[in-house]
Amino acid sequence: MKKPIVSIVIPVYNKAAFVRETLESALGQTYPNLEIVLVDDGSTDGSFEILKEYFAKYPDKIQLIDQENQGVSVATNVGTAAARGEYIQFLDADDLLSPDKINRQIKLLESQSESVLASCEWRMFQDNPKKSYPIPYGVFRDFNFGLDLLLQFWNHQEMNQPGVYLTHRSLIEKAGPWDESMTINQDGEFFTRVLLHAEKVLFESKGNVYYRSPGEGNVSQQKSAKAIKSLLDSYQCYEREVLKFEDSKRVRIALKKVYQKFIYDVFPHYPDLIAKAESLIQNLGVAEKTYIGGPKFQLLSKLLGFKNALRLKRFLG
Repeated sequence: MKKPIVSIVIPVYNKAAFVRETLESALGQTYPNLEIVLVDDGSTDGSFEILKEYFAKYPDKIQLIDQENQGVSVATNVGTAAARGEYIQFLDADDLLSPDKINRQIKLLESQSESVLASCEWRMFQDNPKKSYPIPYGVFRDFNFGLDLLLQFWNHQEMNQPGVYLTHRSLIEKAGPWDESMTINQDGEFFTRVLLHAEKVLFESKGNVYYRSPGEGNVSQQKSAKAIKSLLDSYQCYEREVLKFEDSKRVRIALKKVYQKFIYDVFPHYPDLIAKAESLIQNLGVAEKTYIGGPKFQLLSKLLGFKNALRLKRFLG
């Protein structure tokens, strides 16, 4: 039986310092039937020249698309549309995959329906993946429903790096494209929709994604008002999508914690956006007290209240 094609979709914008290592990681996969779809999003640092070099060397394995700068979501959607694979592996242009990552996940999915998603562990590193370190999260396990994984994220302020997933094309088609209007947390919003359509999530315990610790130029490190507004917009998308799927007390409690985490992250800046997040919390109608942050901050919140605990935390630095 012929193995399904897996497409590794890599949007690239000004990653000349790292993209060679990422490409070697993709080309070094032990899974035999794969293609790499590279979308250069108007790079100005020599990234495109590196991509052309690899395309010339591996023309049967690489698709190369060049476009004007339109943002990572547009580039990802273009790459996904061009991909020939039955399964899609998204990969940031500065992150790495362990050599057996895709092969192990394909084996896990072989006997499953198209609505089952595979995940794996992600580890942080700076310069050398051999010196990567684990993240102590509770997401590294199987989940009977995609929603259960989302609730784990939201209740415990955890996340998955998008490269951990191997996703069947039909699941992506059900979820819809990446939202091209967003400037931050595009992956979180997109995979919220994917997970809501997922029958279950199977965790592969030995393959890894190596997530390069973000630097100052990383999109996820944006602190502009536009980026912060886009972040809150993405959380409202969570709310809209998940309540269509299940409008329950447990979901509303988890959403309340999402908005609390937003306030926790931006306080005392952007008071208008904080006020909006507080209004969104009120609209959820959750009477129960909810607490986020580490044990010390949660204790402070219980003693002083959430906002006073934040004021004290900022005062103490």
